[in-house]
Amino acid sequence: MSKPVVIYYEKDIAGRNIAGILEDEFSGIWIEKSKREILYMDSWEFEIPSICIIPHCHKSKSNIPSLTVHSPGNFGVAESGGTSRELGIAPAYYLREALIYLESEKRDMNLEYEVSFEVTHHGPTKFEFPMLFVEVGSSKRQWNDIKACRAIANTIYRLIKFNPSKIPVAIGFGGGHYCRKFSRIRDYALGHICPKYNLHNIDMEMIQKMILRTFPRPGFAIVEKKGMGGEKNRILNLLNDVELDVVFI
Repeated sequence: MSKPVVIYYEKDIAGRNIAGILEDEFSGIWIEKSKREILYMDSWEFEIPSICIIPHCHKSKSNIPSLTVHSPGNFGVAESGGTSRELGIAPAYYLREALIYLESEKRDMNLEYEVSFEVTHHGPTKFEFPMLFVEVGSSKRQWNDIKACRAIANTIYRLIKFNPSKIPVAIGFGGGHYCRKFSRIRDYALGHICPKYNLHNIDMEMIQKMILRTFPRPGFAIVEKKGMGGEKNRILNLLNDVELDVVFI
């Protein structure tokens, strides 16, 4: 029976710190170290897992302290690993739960960090098992913040023990990179999210990929009605032709 794996890049400061805490403070966790940056992995040399959880550094010019979660994929040209117009498998229940756990850890540890989803971005996209990144950032200072790294380690441990219960699953459209409106949703579990800046890449083929590469299969499309720009009507027309109920936020 397959089980969850935690994999980190050996040169990723945050990944090393988080994996070290998991190894020192928890038992029975399957942890692997990669010599290649996870974003650019295109082969898998380990046993096939039930889900792959990646502790990773988050980088941003803003340097805002952040705890984030997202799945990999490229709506357009692949600029940071993976294949252009390909998506990894987004584990919607686990993404939702990771966000809830991160918020809980933030409160319990009095961390002055922002907690949010990020939209689907970067690689890898090749693998046929669910993947999610749990990240700390946005600079070297946060990557070395052991309290923040412990918050992510605790979250990952809880994800490994998590037993999903059935709630409605959705894909998302619109808004900014940090999904502030989507991050407040609790009545749905979100898989792939396409932001406003990538909506020009969305066509029927890509919507089908968002559906097929979200697990479990989504029944809803959540649309940020004021965050679609000039693509709103075109995207809504496409969504009229798929078997998803559209929900506006």
